[in-house]
Amino acid sequence: MQNKAASITKIGWDIGGAHLKYCVISSDSDIIWYDIIDFEFWKEYKKFKNIVIKINSIYSKKNHHTENYFTMSAEMCDCFDNRADGVDYIVKQIIESKYPSYIFTKNGFQNSLKINKASFEYIGSFNWYATALYISSLFSDIIAIDFGSTTCDFLIIKNGKIKNKRTSDITGLQSNELLYTGCARTPIYAHTNEITYKNKIYKIIPEQFSSMSDIYVILDKLPVDDIYSKALNMNDHSKINACKRVSRSFGFDFAYNKLDLIKNLSKQIYDSQIKLIENNILFHKRKHFNENKKLDIMGLGLGYRAISHIGQKNNLNHIDINSILEMEIERGSELTKLFSSYVMCRL
Repeated sequence: MQNKAASITKIGWDIGGAHLKYCVISSDSDIIWYDIIDFEFWKEYKKFKNIVIKINSIYSKKNHHTENYFTMSAEMCDCFDNRADGVDYIVKQIIESKYPSYIFTKNGFQNSLKINKASFEYIGSFNWYATALYISSLFSDIIAIDFGSTTCDFLIIKNGKIKNKRTSDITGLQSNELLYTGCARTPIYAHTNEITYKNKIYKIIPEQFSSMSDIYVILDKLPVDDIYSKALNMNDHSKINACKRVSRSFGFDFAYNKLDLIKNLSKQIYDSQIKLIENNILFHKRKHFNENKKLDIMGLGLGYRAISHIGQKNNLNHIDINSILEMEIERGSELTKLFSSYVMCRL
């Protein structure tokens, strides 16, 4: 009698500057486990290895072979002198965890034990490329917009090929393939410094009083339970506390008779951000695709609902993430918040 093949547990990781995201898939189970760990890498980087060990110890089982697959953007944190030092540190921590691990590079996965300095420039901040690679295996022509807590990535697939030109954050910004705007951690003064409402000018104080998560909560654009980033004053994400933070950004104290004012100011800030993203989508549509063809788009990340609304407004065909998951998953749309870690298990 032949021995039954060993079961494999895959843990996919996306190591970000403010959060660690992981997804666990086992060959003998239909269940997918996933979570987002609040982890400020620039402060807690010395504890990173312990987190890897802890998660592996939870999901490692007898007679199971466990493998880890990593992508990262935390190498940009200012606890490192430069990005290469960041990649080097993260890879060494992964190796020291002593679990079989593979690092995603633009040229495919490499065993963590075989990573060398020549690979560093193809490792750091290539989590977007992993997602694009996966989507390109499923769609011929599509723009996927990963609208997360901090950034917005535009993944352009044409004829089944990735058309993005970016090789780093700076080239992504220059090519309009990356926007540093998110629906949670971005400060509200990022897109405008003043708003006119009812013939009055309201200036925004450029201080870390409030963030876009407050705007999304006030306007009911994000459920409070979906927000995994901390509020800037470390308080909760309730609508009242969001209103208090936004009031402070405009230089006035919160009062209930100002709720309509706060909502209208918030709406203009939201519209400014959405218009920026919308213009970027239409820019890439004109640049890469037939103007007369109805284009598919896909919203990913914490702000995927906003991308769906942009699609409806511009007669673009929005594709839901559940349509590309390889199994039926209860609350599968939650995976969009950590999709690159899911992709690590699938590539």
